Amino acid sequence: FRHRVIAMEDLNMEALKRSFLARSIHDAAWTQLRDMLTCKAAGAGGSVVLVDPRGTSRQCSGCGAEPDRPKTLGERVHGCDGCGPVLDRDVNAARNVQQLVQGPGTGLRPRSVRVAA
Repeated sequence: FRHRVIAMEDLNMEALKRSFLARSIHDAAWTQLRDMLTCKAAGAGGSVVLVDPRGTSRQCSGCGAEPDRPKTLGERVHGCDGCGPVLDRDVNAARNVQQLVQGPGTGLRPRSVRVAA
């Protein structure tokens, strides 16, 4: 088992169902994916860790800086005036999720992390 820990955002599905993202979330079957990953990881001796998604796409994965204004959903590129990287917004968010799981000192403020049951 190459990856002992799988990290994913702990999305509030009930709140998202009521938002304009409802169809996308439903199509993605996020809850089913989480449950299947949790089951498969446990069977292979691993775990799924759920992290608070707040700020993961806004905050810079390199230095932790936040932009002066919120990004729109249409803004797909993350650029940081502080440390300079320019990368896809989803890649930036994935790096932030990874850093949240790996612990403090990785560029993000510590926030809640829980292991899926």
